[in-house]
Amino acid sequence: MNPPRPSSTSFNTPKKKKRELAQSPGSLVHRGVKRTDAAKVRLIEYSENSCQVTEFESFPDNTIKGSPEKVNWLHFTGLHAVEEISRVGKEFGVSSLILEDILHTNSRAKIENHEDEVFVVTRLITISDTEKVIDVQHFCLLLLPGNIVLTFVESPTSVFDPVIDRIVTNIGGRIRRFKGDYLTWAVLDAVVDNYLYVIDQLDDSVVAMDERLQEDASEVEVGELYALKRDVNHLQRAIRPIREIAGSLLRDSSSLISETSLPFFVDLNDHAIQAIETTEDLRENSSSLREFYLSAASNRMNEVMKVLTCFSTIFLPLTFLAGIYGMNFERMPELSMPYAYPAIWVAFILCAAGMFWLFRRMKWL
Repeated sequence: MNPPRPSSTSFNTPKKKKRELAQSPGSLVHRGVKRTDAAKVRLIEYSENSCQVTEFESFPDNTIKGSPEKVNWLHFTGLHAVEEISRVGKEFGVSSLILEDILHTNSRAKIENHEDEVFVVTRLITISDTEKVIDVQHFCLLLLPGNIVLTFVESPTSVFDPVIDRIVTNIGGRIRRFKGDYLTWAVLDAVVDNYLYVIDQLDDSVVAMDERLQEDASEVEVGELYALKRDVNHLQRAIRPIREIAGSLLRDSSSLISETSLPFFVDLNDHAIQAIETTEDLRENSSSLREFYLSAASNRMNEVMKVLTCFSTIFLPLTFLAGIYGMNFERMPELSMPYAYPAIWVAFILCAAGMFWLFRRMKWL
């Protein structure tokens, strides 16, 4: 009985909507798939000695005010709610071009690092521990003056729950004492940590595939290898921009990022580089698996061709002898001999057996 195959990872790639062409800049149109039934807003207000978490069904007007002492984190779920996101933009004076990037779920990952705002667009990557399905969704972060942090995701996620738990439970801790720039680092660090976790899971799939190939390459379907390589390529494309984002936050820091938070952005940059380097290693390993599979398939074909060639060679002299005595000549001396027929059979058998023995001795069969 064959052992059960280890579960492999796969990407969840929702079907993209057709892009509407030639729209004016700053058009607030959701481009993507509706991934949650209703939009939700979570507001986390905290300072060193107080914390309050509130959830709303819609964006609360005139409830969030910038403060040098208090941090306001507004987490928005459901990018299909164009009107709600438009209200957020009006409340905080966010430009229509930034709102457009938030609503376009296929927009390029990037960072806009200005004196009065820091805007980050990247991919939030998670994996289910049971089904091993990798989910990629659009994620945006906006750091504004007055310790206001806005985050936007397409669907509910638990990626930021550890950050919220630290805010709620760590009274007097670093995250409560520091301001919005530190929260920006904590949120992006949670994103990068999930990158590393997904990479580890995908690396396990690559290792499991390598073990299957070592045991019996014929049991592996070529489609599985191409699917694994495709997933690695997708992951690399999704993660690659995080190096530019982390590097820009470190080099081109705006006035919103204090000197006390810079060491944490150094750590974020290190993790981003680690994620990129690991995905590059994964890509090379997945390519080597495909090459190993093709080499094993070629070796199996060579073995089959070698066996067929050996048997063809064995029957070649037999065919030659049979062709001679199949000629229609009137005078063939052997035809009058009483033991000619048994003798030719003995010659056939000895010739075939001798060549078979020779091929086995040379380990061709």
